[in-house]
Amino acid sequence: MTWLDPRTWPERTRMLFGVLVTLGIGWVDYATGNELRVYPLYFLPLTIGTWQRATAPSVGLAVTTALTWLGANWLGGMHYSQPWMWAFNTVTQFMSFATFAVLTARLSMALVHERHLARTDSLTGLLNGRQFHEEVAEELERSERSHAAFALVFLDLDNFKWVNDNLGHNAGDKLLADVALALQRSTRRTDRVARLGGDEFAVLLPETGHAATEAQVARLMAELRALFGQTPGMPVSASVGAAVFKHGAGTVDALLQRADGLMYRAKHAGKDRAVIEEIELG
Repeated sequence: MTWLDPRTWPERTRMLFGVLVTLGIGWVDYATGNELRVYPLYFLPLTIGTWQRATAPSVGLAVTTALTWLGANWLGGMHYSQPWMWAFNTVTQFMSFATFAVLTARLSMALVHERHLARTDSLTGLLNGRQFHEEVAEELERSERSHAAFALVFLDLDNFKWVNDNLGHNAGDKLLADVALALQRSTRRTDRVARLGGDEFAVLLPETGHAATEAQVARLMAELRALFGQTPGMPVSASVGAAVFKHGAGTVDALLQRADGLMYRAKHAGKDRAVIEEIELG
C-alpha cells in the first residue's frame, strides 16, 4: 500500500498533511501546558512536508511551525522576564525549523540525484545495463499476467573502432551520444532505451508484436543510417537483433541472450541489417 508512504504523496498533499499535523501538535502543546514537552514532535510533520525538491514551500512550513509553537506558548500563558524574549525565541525557533526544512529538502534532492546516477549511463543519459535488466524483468512479469507480447532489440555499432582510431575518442563519445538521441527519437515514450556498454545498445518494446516490431526497427535503422551518413567516408553502421517474445515463462538472462544472439547473426550476415524473430516462451 504505497499510499501509506508519504514519499509517494504529491507535494501539496505532503504540505497539507504537514500543516494539519503541526496544528494538531500545537493544540496538544497548548492543552498540556509546560508539564509535557512536545517540542521534538514538531519535526515529524516538518520532515514529511518538506521531503520534496522545492525549498520555498519548506520555508513556508517552517514559518507555520514556528508560529504554531509561539501561539501554543502564548495561549498557554507562557511568561517572560523580559518583553523582548518572545521575539528572540520566535526568531531562533524559526531559524532552527527553517534550517531543518531546507536540509531535509536538499537531502531529498541529493537522494533523487543519486538514484538517477545509479540507473543511467553517464555519457548518454540512457538507462544502464543493470536498470535495463530490471525493466525487462518487470515487463516479463506483466507479460506473464496479461499474455501480451513484447520485444527486445539489441544493437551493436559496426566498425566503431574506426571512429576512435581516426577521429579521436571525443568524436567517438559524441557519436555514441548522437546514437542515443537517434534511438530516443525513433522509439515511443513507453519504450525503454539503454546503453549496455561500449557501443552496444538495447531497446525494450512493451506490448509489441512481430509486425509492430518490424516497423519500429525499420524506423530505428532509417534514423541511424541518416545519422551515419552525415559524416562522408565513415564506415559505421548498425547490426540489429530483435526478439519478439510471446506469452509464456522464461528468465531475463535467457531473453537477453536470445536478442543478443540475433544481433550477432545480423553482424555475421554482413552487418548494417536487422534480424527479427518471434520466440515462444515456455
